[in-house]
Parts: sequence; C-alpha cells; structure tokens
Amino acid sequence: MQDIGGEHAEIYNGLPGCANVGFVLAGIYHPGDALHVPDVEVETLLVPVSAPWLKLREALDFVRAVGPARAFPIHDAMFSVIGNTGVDSWMVQEGGTDYRRLAAGESTEL
Repeated sequence: MQDIGGEHAEIYNGLPGCANVGFVLAGIYHPGDALHVPDVEVETLLVPVSAPWLKLREALDFVRAVGPARAFPIHDAMFSVIGNTGVDSWMVQEGGTDYRRLAAGESTEL
C-alpha cells in the first residue's frame, strides 16, 4: 500500500487545512478529499465527482493525469440524479478511460 497526498483540498480561503491521505492498494486508488496524482500506476481510480472544493473540470483533469484503465465515481452525494447524469456523461466523453457508475449494492470484477 502507498500513501498519497497529505492535505485535504482547499474549500475556500485556506480552509479546511486538515489532513487527507489517499492510498493505492493493489492498483486501486482512493484519493480521499483531494486530487493528488500518484507516482505509481493505477488500474482503478475512485474519482471524487462532487464536493464543495471541486469543479468538474478539475475532476476530468485528475482522471486524465492519473490515466487509469477504469474509473468509478465517489463523493457524489451532493448531486441529484440529474447532476450525476451530467457528470457521468462528461466523464465518459472526456475522461479517457472506462468510466461507469455502480448502482447501490452493485459490484464489479476488477
């Protein structure tokens, strides 16, 4: 396992200024509440798509910078169904990876 990052993404005016450690384990990267690009190969990215600190452009740039084989959205509770549909459409079109949303309780073979 490799720890990534160390600080939470800034929300506004230097806040929250707290710890955030992402991790890569067996090729799966969970970045937590930040967009730190790891220096190791990532097969599966759990990509934050909604947060007070995040814009869709930043999430797309993050996916492209990490370059995973596949990506699944996380951190999306602030969006409605319409919002998630819009994000998913952009990720599929511009993310450069196999992106899809899992339904609650659904799993996938990695």
